[in-house]
Amino acid sequence: MRFLFLFISFFLLNCTCLIQATERIQLSGIWRFQLDPMGFGKTPGSELYLSKLTETIVLPGSTDEGGKGIQNFVSHVDRLSRKFEYCGQAWYQREVVIPESWKGKEIILNLERCHWETAVYVDGKPIATKERLSTPNRFNLTQQLTPGIHTLTLCVDNRLKYPMDQWNHATTEYTQTNWNGIVGDLSLQAMNPNYISNVKIYTDIENKKVTAQICFAPSKSSVKGNLLLEIKEKEGKTIASKPVKVVLSDSVFQIEETLDINRPIKLWDEFNPSLYTLDIQWSTPYGEENKSEQFGFRKIEQGKHHIRLNNHDIHLRGVLDCAVFPLTGYPATDTDSWEKIFRTIKEYGMNHVRFHSWCPPQAAFHAADRLGLYLQVELPMWIKDVGKYPARRQFFEEEMYAILNEYGNHPSFILMCNGNENEGNFDVLEDLIIKGQQYDNRHLYSASTARTHVKADQFYVSHLTHKGWITVYEGKPSTDWDRNAESDIDVPVIAHETGQRCMYPNFAEISKYTGVLEARNFNIYRERLARNGMLHQADDFFRATGAHTVLQYKEVNESLLRTSQSGGFQLLGLSDFPGQGSAFVGILDAFWEDKGLVSPEKFRESCAPTVLLARMPKRVYNENETFTAKLGIYHFGNKDIKRGKVNWALTDEAGRELKKGNLSHQAIQSYTVTDSLAKIDIPLEDIKSAGKYTLHVALGACHNEWDIWVYPSKTEANEENLFFTESWETARKMLSEGKQVLFVSQSVQGRKTQFASHFWNPIMFNWDPMIVGTLIEHTHPSLSDFPTSYYADWQWWDVLNYGTAIDLTALSSVTPIIQSIDTYEENRKLGIAFEVKSGKGKLFVLCADIHKDIDKRPAMKQLMYSIKNYVGSDRFQPQNEVPTYMLDALFDTHVQKKKENNSSDAINQLLNK
Repeated sequence: MRFLFLFISFFLLNCTCLIQATERIQLSGIWRFQLDPMGFGKTPGSELYLSKLTETIVLPGSTDEGGKGIQNFVSHVDRLSRKFEYCGQAWYQREVVIPESWKGKEIILNLERCHWETAVYVDGKPIATKERLSTPNRFNLTQQLTPGIHTLTLCVDNRLKYPMDQWNHATTEYTQTNWNGIVGDLSLQAMNPNYISNVKIYTDIENKKVTAQICFAPSKSSVKGNLLLEIKEKEGKTIASKPVKVVLSDSVFQIEETLDINRPIKLWDEFNPSLYTLDIQWSTPYGEENKSEQFGFRKIEQGKHHIRLNNHDIHLRGVLDCAVFPLTGYPATDTDSWEKIFRTIKEYGMNHVRFHSWCPPQAAFHAADRLGLYLQVELPMWIKDVGKYPARRQFFEEEMYAILNEYGNHPSFILMCNGNENEGNFDVLEDLIIKGQQYDNRHLYSASTARTHVKADQFYVSHLTHKGWITVYEGKPSTDWDRNAESDIDVPVIAHETGQRCMYPNFAEISKYTGVLEARNFNIYRERLARNGMLHQADDFFRATGAHTVLQYKEVNESLLRTSQSGGFQLLGLSDFPGQGSAFVGILDAFWEDKGLVSPEKFRESCAPTVLLARMPKRVYNENETFTAKLGIYHFGNKDIKRGKVNWALTDEAGRELKKGNLSHQAIQSYTVTDSLAKIDIPLEDIKSAGKYTLHVALGACHNEWDIWVYPSKTEANEENLFFTESWETARKMLSEGKQVLFVSQSVQGRKTQFASHFWNPIMFNWDPMIVGTLIEHTHPSLSDFPTSYYADWQWWDVLNYGTAIDLTALSSVTPIIQSIDTYEENRKLGIAFEVKSGKGKLFVLCADIHKDIDKRPAMKQLMYSIKNYVGSDRFQPQNEVPTYMLDALFDTHVQKKKENNSSDAINQLLNK
């Protein structure tokens, strides 16, 4: 016993020495723990805060990480699956040792991020409850934590305290999960009485002034002290200093001081994220306190069509962050993790991040400050009944003030919005942003991302304005268009959630889910694909749909860069969104890591501070036409471009230059868009063979390119040995006679095809096209006169927008030549073109309309030419044989009618058809 007493004394002495040096006790480590699913732990007679809890858990962390709650064996189709699930009250408990040196200090409990309502108990007594989702919860425990040993008990309740719908990303299961726990900094901090509780820093870039609003902890008595304010450059050099004598009382606990800087200052922006530090030394009879706040010199304003930073327009090339953290289920609180994400975003040419219906921890702001990213922060709000529930409305207002107080000094924090796609009483939302504007004018405010534009908005992120759609979801073969007219309203407009074209999942990612979430939905998709005999095509599906998404995003981005009156865009997304039906929309995976679809360098050709643009009337030409391109440039770089030359070249697929030249251009101002850089006219009469040709344009180190297709205007296929028909009855008869048959079906039952892949994801949005892309057997001889890659590039617009994909799942031996890739939920084998042996003959099937507007569809003509040449030749040798009766099931109108009559609406609904 004596040995134990000496050991404890030695331990406490060492803890005291450490604490005296740091004035902080870290509470990370093992805590006692207990779940309280019935919620009895706060009720009389069942008080868990009076008990010694019996289990253990590690904090910072979550119940999921601790393996607490209900072990979950469910495989969700529409999202990732948690290994352990828990919703309710959970109790955390440990002893803390308060040193004698802390006597007379103010003792603050810091809990950086709780999820979400958190109650604190000391030595079995209730102290306080807080409910911050976006900022730290801080509790003053001065009265309770006297020197000695105390029992600290926390109760975290992750049940939704207010009606919040199911989607906002601060609490939803679909992204970070509705986790229970405490993450980030867990500590007790000893402060002198009248400690500095908050500092707001305002910069005046024209007059080189810094104004600091310093708030002190309230005091019941008068306190005199001395402040020393110093502004330092990043390297530590002091550039301004000011001593201030302060007298605090019960009515005076805030002061405002301005420092003049008598030397050049560096402004903060995406190109030069220059940071400064305001160091504050606060001396009173109680002792000395030192506090540092980082800031940047910048001015944010509402311009006519653009947000203005430091007296010039900026254009936001943005991505969404939807709180996707597959390993932990909760957001990272360390700066290194956020710097990794943000560096990746900048590598792909972006300068902006919108935090969709949530606010990140402090570390994200520090990382954005250092790297030069513009942030839009939102409340945890995505609700359809704004105006109801006064307590919920009060929560949102308090959450807004907490966010502004906690993160307002960060220069990266330029935009504040209430939340996503809210509906209801917008007077309530407008009232919130007016209060925000009055409280902190260092940011611009908006009532809601999308839905309704209010008078107090200083910017507007939306799908559309009263003048029409501004969001672009897909490109077009023509690039001679923009969204200028629709963007011309009274505030800067930012296109909301552009892109959203989904692709097939990459099953190789399954092994990356080593944390609290598992990709069981991937396993379901893979099993269904295997059941339908196509597992060997999984990687081809991923590559083809991924390449198709990349080319669509190039056009989406460039269309909004061409829009000189656009304030910016927010792409959804650069990374995958694993919830809400599983939206594989990103060229990066859910870990913000490369999928191998496009390099950052290539992506930056169409998304960067400086991008060359081309307005082209179409993509497909005959050789008797002239290809015309009007060149422009999007230049939101920070330096003007001097007069010079634009170099261009038209190359074939082997890289040979067919034509080239250079054109003079005028000086180009920074932060502008121009359509009049140069004009190119290229007669195509020298091109004799069908193929893809690429226009390359370069201005200095800046390069961009666009593909076009050129086909002969006169083509006559060899039809001597083929029989062409659009009637199945005729085709059937010819097969029985041993003919080589080309059957083009326009009335077959199947999926309507489109060039663009499915919007967002086909599980959440069950609408056409119920396909995620096209896989093309590009080396097949039927396409030898129709040069193509393995995915649908722009020449396929003519074909796919007039096509039908029929269900070939029953034909297990057949692989389509042109294959529509089904939704990953169903994984049916869908074919637009295929070939078989049947009866005594050979059959090639194309399911497309070859008549409508055919004179305007040169690619369709060329495809038919190529197929006819093949079917009429001795190269036409299908390998797989299919009985004619199985083809009857596909094409015989009597069989189809019978199948329709036997269908059931209930079964179709059950099968999500």
